[in-house]
Amino acid sequence: MTYKSNSVGNEITCIMYGIKDAVLNDAEKLELLLIEAAAVENFNILDRKSHIFNPHGYSAILLIQESHIAIHTYPEYNSLVFNLYSCRGPEDGKKTLEYFKNALQPSKIESRQNKIVVSQAVA
Repeated sequence: MTYKSNSVGNEITCIMYGIKDAVLNDAEKLELLLIEAAAVENFNILDRKSHIFNPHGYSAILLIQESHIAIHTYPEYNSLVFNLYSCRGPEDGKKTLEYFKNALQPSKIESRQNKIVVSQAVA
């Protein structure tokens, strides 16, 4: 039997505002929070990459078996962009985002979720 992944995935993008710049510049803390958030939904981490920008800013991505979880910080605007895509199903990632959001305590968020359909038979 040939394995087929779910034909419907979930993409979540969230902009978080009002986060202290000290938090946004703490690469170790952010990476740990990202890993903890991924564990909430049992995402399987395959690899992780990150970069600290000069004079400030941080990007990190977790390559997960289900696709990816990424963040990019804007300390100069006290903001962070979170992006997650999972091929496991249309509800995946919500608990991961909630964990990450609760840890950072932004004053405001803008979020969108997209159901991604990769099979024409489902569309």
